[in-house]
Formats: sequence, C-alpha cells, structure tokens
Amino acid sequence: MEEYVGPAMAYYEETLDRIAPYFFAPQLVRLVGFQQLIVSRAYQIKREDARTTKGVDYVRECVSRISRPHDLIDVMRSWLAFDLNLTCPAFEDPVIATHIRKNYCLIGMKYWDCHRCPRTPCRTNLLWDRSFVGLDVDAEGNLEDTYHRYLEFLEVHGWNAAFKLSSLGGLHIRVALPRDAGSTPFDRNVVHWTVVRALKEAGLPVDDNSLDPVPILRAPFALHYKRLTPSLPFDEGTFSEAVQVLTDLEKTPDRERIQAAAAIVRSWRGEWMASPVSSTAFEADLARWRLQAEAAIFREVRPKGQGATAASSILRKGREMTEEDVERALSILTSEGKPPELSQRIVGNARSREPKAEKTNVEREVVLRAQPDVPEAVLNVPPPLLFLLIDNATILEMQALVGGAPVPVVATCTTTNEGMETLFRAPRFFRRYGRKWNAKTAYIGGLHSAYQYCAAADYVLSVKETSPWERDAKVVEELERALDRGEFGAIVVHLLGLDYCKDRGLPTDGPMLVFRRLMRAALETDRNIVVTTDHSGEAAVPFFALLTTRAEQQT
Repeated sequence: MEEYVGPAMAYYEETLDRIAPYFFAPQLVRLVGFQQLIVSRAYQIKREDARTTKGVDYVRECVSRISRPHDLIDVMRSWLAFDLNLTCPAFEDPVIATHIRKNYCLIGMKYWDCHRCPRTPCRTNLLWDRSFVGLDVDAEGNLEDTYHRYLEFLEVHGWNAAFKLSSLGGLHIRVALPRDAGSTPFDRNVVHWTVVRALKEAGLPVDDNSLDPVPILRAPFALHYKRLTPSLPFDEGTFSEAVQVLTDLEKTPDRERIQAAAAIVRSWRGEWMASPVSSTAFEADLARWRLQAEAAIFREVRPKGQGATAASSILRKGREMTEEDVERALSILTSEGKPPELSQRIVGNARSREPKAEKTNVEREVVLRAQPDVPEAVLNVPPPLLFLLIDNATILEMQALVGGAPVPVVATCTTTNEGMETLFRAPRFFRRYGRKWNAKTAYIGGLHSAYQYCAAADYVLSVKETSPWERDAKVVEELERALDRGEFGAIVVHLLGLDYCKDRGLPTDGPMLVFRRLMRAALETDRNIVVTTDHSGEAAVPFFALLTTRAEQQT
C-alpha cells in the first residue's frame, strides 16, 4: 500500500476544504487517528487502531503538530497513513484530551468518573454541542435495508442523525447528542452506551464501541484504507447515487480510482452534520439505561476481599483444638478487629468440625511428553518470559540456533493451524498466564494467527507480509521495541520464514540468519527464554528453555 501514499496525499490536497471543517472550528477541536499505519509495502500495523500499537505519544504527536488544516496532510505523510479518522468527542484543547486513558482516569475506585475528577482542565475540556455519538455499522449485502431500518428507528425515537458510506460494506452514523444534557466525556459516554443498547435491543447491527471514552471514525470524504474509496455523506435523496458512485469507483484501477474520487468529492452534494435535539428525545431511554450505563463505564475497581485470618492454622485443628489453642485463636481474632461475640462464634464453629489438612502451595509438576504438555510447562515459567515459536523447525535446526540440545517432545501437530490451536487457543494460554503471574502479555506475529489464535493477548501486533524474510525481520524489530518498553511479563513471537522456504523448496539460509539475530537479542536480555515449534515434519518437535530468573517464593 506504500505506493498509494503519494497519490493519496495529492487527493487530500484537492479535497482538504471538504474535510477540514470537521476538524477545525476554527482551531483544531478533535483528535486525529488512523486505523492503519503503513510501514512498508510488506509490513503494516493494524490492531483496532494505531493508538494501540503506538501508544499515547503517537496520539499526542499527531495532535500537537496540527495547527492549521494542511498539517493534517503533513501528519499523514509522516506516518505513511491515509485513512484519516476523527474523534466523536470534540475538545477545546485536544492536547489535554490525549491524556484520557485508563491509567490516567482512575478516580478513587472508578474509571472515567469525570464529575469527581480533580483535573479541572480535562473535566471542562469537552465541547458538548460539537460532540456526537459515532456508530460503525457492518451492513455487507444489506446496505439499503439496514439504512431504512435505521431511518425508521430514528424516527420513532426522535433522534437526529447523519449518514455516510464507510464503503459498500457499511455505514457510519453520526447521532446528535441531546441539547444541554452533559458537559464531560463521561456524560457523552452515557448517551453513547444508551444509544448502542437501544439499537441492539431493536435488532439493528452495530459495532459496540460504547466503552471507548474517545472513539474514532473515518472522517467524511477520507479514503478507506483498503478500498481507496471516499466516505461519502448521503441522505434519502442521494443514497442510491452514493452507492453507485462507490460501485463504479471500485471497478477502476487503484491509481485512477484515487484521481476519480477527488473529482467526485469536489462536486459532491451533502455534508455529515446533525444538530443537537431536545433532551426530551432521549429522556425515556436515559431513564431506563442510565444506571447500567454508568456502572459499565465506571468499571469500578472492587477492593479485594479480606485475606484469611492469622488464626487459620489453629482453626483448622477443629475438634483437636486445646484450650490453649482456643485462647490463642480468640486473641488473634480480637486483635484483627472482630467483635468478641463473632470471635467466639468462629471458634465454636471450628471446634464442631473435623480437623482439616494443612494446605500446601505446591506447583503441579508437568512432564513434557507430547505437544499439549508444552503450554502447561510454559505457564510455570515466571516472568519476564520470551516465548519464541519458530515455525516448522526441526531438532537439528533448533540446536543450530540455540547452541545446545533441545528436548524432543512427541509431535501431535502437522500444520501451523494445529500447532497454534494446541499451544495457545485451546489451553487459553494468554489469559491463564496473565492471571497466574499478574502480568501483561504480548503477541507479535502474522495477521491470521494474531486474530485467530492469539487475540487474547493484552497487546497484539500483527505483521502482514509479501516477503517472508522482510516479515520476520520486521517481527524482530518489533520484538526489540517491545523489549525496550519493559512492560510485558510474557512476549510470544511467531516466525514463519523457515516454513515458507520449506514449503517452496527454497534455501533456508535467509530465515536462519534472521533467527540467529533474534537469538542474540534474546540472550542479551534477562528474560526466561522458551523456544519451540508448532510442527516439524518429524516424529518429535524440539523444546528448549533457558531460565535466568525464578519465581519468588510464596510465604
């Protein structure tokens, strides 16, 4: 897609006057985002949106560099991106709004509790009349029917909305907020959550982004990142024309499509605007859904339950407690703040039961016999963990990489998909590892595996390739960046170059060089390292582990 960045920038130069008013009033009032960043022809970052992979610095940089409309183009050119997105909430100072995220917005025990937030500049930053509820609707194959169902729904509710085509496969809907019904991002979120719930109850298709405090949608007239078609606003009079325009555009070659799109946008009738409506239009729905919306948005952090009493070891003796034990247990319970009557009752109940065996905190031993044992064994490896999956590596190839003899494990998988299912999805590896070690997990690898088998990781970076060598080299680059960040308790890396070469009868020298670079980078860290494969074409697959740290002893 890199070759289309230049033509896309020329497109935005021609159409900027149609797009800029959605961002500026007259100063910048919205954050800027991109669903996809293009790093090269063979390498793309895509995971929900670029904010996930690039973090707050990326968002803040995008905003801080924009003071005039043409800066939008400069930012797109510098990030190699052309699917220009805007935020549904508008802000007096978008730079302040870049701080809005979970680790910044915990107020007491609740997230996003704006009205109790001590940060006044952020709390008063929202521009209510310019903000809206943005809906992304997948209507592939049922575009016209979905549009008319939405019109009927909106008419019944008395809500004001504007429509545009995301592509021939979907709609973007701008629902106006109720007038004077709020002032903070939290208030806008309550309305957003209520709208989505009402739509779902009515059986209308809608992507649920109601818990995102700063959701984004493609800007009107911006290009679709894949189809290279403009996002055209429409109404009942222009719906059929807009669909036909995109249908004709998609039949033209890509470069000609971008040029034709610019001419269409310059003359297109209609804008994507919806004026606020009276708060009475939302009154019934907000009365019904508000409490549930607030509870969902707050995501209240509940304090952990009180730990076991220090008298537990005595109480476990049950009927075997001596009078001395009883006095000690009562003394401990009272010192922990329990009323004397409750302490007496606890001890009395304990003395009426059979003795309990002492609990032992022994980790279940895993014996590595076959491939399904591998994830169970890796779950016992403490953070920081680096789990390298070298696709289709034999025992000899693994030995050449790690410099030692790997453990042979009985192979039960013959394909990559079987291996990914066995190692990650079936054992729920990412969720279990994160919970067991209270650690964040990351997956870096191919697009298909990222979403099919490893989407449960806290951080997913998928790499789309045309050349397997460039893909694996980029995976290694991203791994080095992830290691520098130091926030992940476990990083899983999937490399496919060896498998690609073997399937096509090509020499394997190239991927082996990349893997040696990877091993050098891994060995320079203090991480516990596990290296294995998903399948090898042999009766056994290699497993190698190097532990540099140990789990802390639990007391």
